[in-house]
Amino acid sequence: MRGSTSLRAKRSNLIAGAIFLLLAISLIAGCGHPKETLTIYHAGSLAVPFSQLKAEFEGSHPNVVVLCESGGSAKLINKAITVAEAGETPPDIITSADYALIPSRLYEYGYADWYIAFARNKMVLCYRDGAPGSDAIVNDTRTWYDVLRNEDVKYGHSNPDDDPCGYRTPMVIQLAQKYYYDNATEFGLTPDPNADGLYDALIPVPVSGDEHDRGRIGGFNNTARPGGSEEVVRSKSVDLIAAIQSGDLDYAFEYRSVAVQHGLNFIEFDDAINLCQQGMIGNTNITYDDFYKGASVEIMNEPGPPPVYMTKSGKAIVYGITVLKNAKNKDLATEFIALLLSEEGQNVMETNGQPFIQPQLCDHPENLPEELKGVL
Repeated sequence: MRGSTSLRAKRSNLIAGAIFLLLAISLIAGCGHPKETLTIYHAGSLAVPFSQLKAEFEGSHPNVVVLCESGGSAKLINKAITVAEAGETPPDIITSADYALIPSRLYEYGYADWYIAFARNKMVLCYRDGAPGSDAIVNDTRTWYDVLRNEDVKYGHSNPDDDPCGYRTPMVIQLAQKYYYDNATEFGLTPDPNADGLYDALIPVPVSGDEHDRGRIGGFNNTARPGGSEEVVRSKSVDLIAAIQSGDLDYAFEYRSVAVQHGLNFIEFDDAINLCQQGMIGNTNITYDDFYKGASVEIMNEPGPPPVYMTKSGKAIVYGITVLKNAKNKDLATEFIALLLSEEGQNVMETNGQPFIQPQLCDHPENLPEELKGVL
């Protein structure tokens, strides 16, 4: 019996040793081919197309893992700066729904010296199935601002300090007030009383706050909105999608691409207020650049204390992308941007309702990586 027990013990030791050896070999083999990581911070509105580009890139780079973090562009750029200032590894690529945030923030801190403007978008008003007043808007018997102002509805937008869609929403409403009431006769329109004081009605200064709380807190304003409508604010525009889909929110100001990607109902704004830049009057192609500049919003540039604000003026929606100077994987980042700018990448964007700019533009082409100079 003792011999049998000893034999079993020896066998167990041999098996354990063999398993240990196999594990060691596999670990050594794995260490010989470590996965590289490409980190991308991108606007929340790019989540769907960038997930498709991520899959394509990883498929052609089996030893690369692409980590995508989406959110409000302003918030992500501030996070990247904070991470870098703390001596931690920053993202390799930053993509912003407002290209102007790249020079105004990343250039200022010395973390980038070029951007490529590559895609555009427009603002729309999304709505849930059966939202009060939605049928009347679609049938052109009521305006969208009449419904938001005079019906008991919940309408949402993102935070201006976190997300470009958040500061573009009050711009759209300012422009609507000018277009439909203040300057209506200049556009050949009859002034609409429902657009009188529209900005203060839909994006009011909170009773217990100041101008910099406007559009950040939300809530009710029974004087300006006698129908009892409620303004709802979330950090980024894509946070509003689930609320629309669940029926917790009636309307939301979004990018057209987001509405298309998520199959949401949406109402198109007039080109004069949707920040798409170009429109048609008769057979004449015009731009609304000068009119857009008449809208402005102050957003937080530095949290402080005390907080420092910067003024953002209305302009066409244009997306920008860059590689940080201290990126860990500049070569991979360059390859990913080349994929984005390729015909395949453009098709992914177009399919997801996000048209490309033709041609794509770079503010400092002399600073571009050599691999990208031939792409533009």
